[in-house]
Amino acid sequence: MKSHRLLIILLAGITAVVIAAFALTITRDTGHRDIPADPGNIHTPTERTFPERPPTVVPLPPTTDLFGNRLEVPDEQSGAALPQDPSTRIDPASPDYLTTPPARMQWQRGWGGAALPISGSDGPARINDGIATGFAHTPQGAALAAADALARALAAPDGVWQQVARERYYGGGQALLDRFTRSRQRTRDAARYVVVPDGVRIQPGYRDDLALVQFATHDDIGYTISTWPMAWIGGDWQVRVPENIETLWGPGTSASSLTGFGNWKGLS
Repeated sequence: MKSHRLLIILLAGITAVVIAAFALTITRDTGHRDIPADPGNIHTPTERTFPERPPTVVPLPPTTDLFGNRLEVPDEQSGAALPQDPSTRIDPASPDYLTTPPARMQWQRGWGGAALPISGSDGPARINDGIATGFAHTPQGAALAAADALARALAAPDGVWQQVARERYYGGGQALLDRFTRSRQRTRDAARYVVVPDGVRIQPGYRDDLALVQFATHDDIGYTISTWPMAWIGGDWQVRVPENIETLWGPGTSASSLTGFGNWKGLS
């Protein structure tokens, strides 16, 4: 329809020009040069502008981790931080303060399928150059930072994971980098094994400068419990690397149930 309308306008304009030229010729022939053409008979084509429709942003459909847990799919493999609302943080007086997930909890699919934890209340507040920062000074912030630091150290590409190990882990130095290198080389697709934990809790005795975060993941006979010491350093949570680095790669402990753990599977 638009092309037909444009064609009609162009034809009308051409006809008007022809008529005007014909009238001018008659005027010259009769000598009546002082008689102006009737402006009402001249139709100038009108330019029409049509506003462009804004592009429709279609969110990518969610997917799952290795065990079928829901993962949101951001535009960037490094993840997308959510707007933070501190007013929605868990009340410290709550009896389940150390196991309750943060507000708007979700897990996003990162490099190679790794599960990256994201919340709208306790961080991360920023993700720049593949590194997440700005975790809340809360037990929830400590747990998010622990899961995030492990995921990025195992899944991020070269150049990024080394920086994660330097900025998000306190201690370890070159020995820590070497240990992560061996882990990544032994399991080329290590990222896909970074899954959503079945349970999360912060051990009693939480202090503002130290949190012992525990993750429970399903195994053949029950659950494996891993413990991550997190220290508040320089305005953010960092993994406090023990003197014996291998402690972080230990087999963990076993449990037959998730009693005492919170469900952090992203029920937002």
